[in-house]
Amino acid sequence: MKLSKAVIKKYGISKKAWAVQRGMSGKKRISSSIRKIKKTRRVRTMAKKKSYKRSTSIFGKLNTPLMGSAGVIAYESFISPMIPLQGVAKDMLELVGGLYLSKKKGFIGATGKTLVTLNAYQLLSGVVGNKLQGLLGNSSTSTYEYNPMEGY
Repeated sequence: MKLSKAVIKKYGISKKAWAVQRGMSGKKRISSSIRKIKKTRRVRTMAKKKSYKRSTSIFGKLNTPLMGSAGVIAYESFISPMIPLQGVAKDMLELVGGLYLSKKKGFIGATGKTLVTLNAYQLLSGVVGNKLQGLLGNSSTSTYEYNPMEGY
C-alpha cells in the first residue's frame, strides 16, 4: 500500500497520513448490528456400514418353526421327563425357560420360541377350558387324545 499524493500534500509522510490512508482504502466499514454472518454447516462423512445378504435356506420362513419343533421333540424326549413337577407348575417352568431361550439365536432360540407357544397354549387352554364352547355354539372339537397303542 502506498500513500496517495493528496494525503502526502495534506499530512506529509507521518503516522497520521498512514492512518488516513488506511481509512480511505477500499474497505467499507459496516456496523456490527448490520453485519451478516454467514454460518456454514460442518458435515462429517462416515463410511457406510457394510451389509451382507443373509443366506436363506430351502424352507425360507418355515426354517425357524421346523427347527423349533425338532428342538421341542428332543426336549420332550430327553429333558422333560427329568423335571419332577407336573401340571401347571411344569408348564410355567417350561414357559419361563422358553422365554429365556427365545432370546438366543439359531436352533436354541427357535426351540425357545416354540416352547413359549406350546406352553402358553397349554396354560390358556387350562384356564379358559370349555367356556368359549358355549359362546361359539356347538363345536365339533373334542379333547380326544391319540394313544398310539390303541390305534384309530
